[in-house]
Amino acid sequence: MLSELIGIQCKLPVDQRAALEQLLFFNVNQHRVRLGIQQSIETYGVPEIQEHDGGLSIRVGDIEGVQSLFAVSDEGRLLGVAVFVRLARERFVVLHLGVQQPRAVAGDLNTRVLLKLMHEIRSAARRTHGVDRIELVYRDRHAMRLNG
Repeated sequence: MLSELIGIQCKLPVDQRAALEQLLFFNVNQHRVRLGIQQSIETYGVPEIQEHDGGLSIRVGDIEGVQSLFAVSDEGRLLGVAVFVRLARERFVVLHLGVQQPRAVAGDLNTRVLLKLMHEIRSAARRTHGVDRIELVYRDRHAMRLNG
């Protein structure tokens, strides 16, 4: 539904593993950004779901400090995921980004989920001293500058 509320969590309940696997590894939208996914995996490593302290998060290769954000509906249904890391003093790098398969009724929901995830990453970047841009691996390493 267009009125569906989108919440953001940094951990996902363990019982959502199947939904997260589907979203991250078997996403029907992957063909749209296949080259970006391949570039991210070749450069940074393969994403893996890990269980920690009773919740799920995502790690990527051997990179320290990888952060996961999960977009969830008000009913707790997984809607999207963003995986990012601070790789240099001045930038966050978005390593993976995914949304659920579009539904006929809520075609606009995926756009809202992506915007919400990117808004949360941008907010985190603004709160982090020294970070002045966000790099999107899926978009030929396109960097988005943060305005003071």
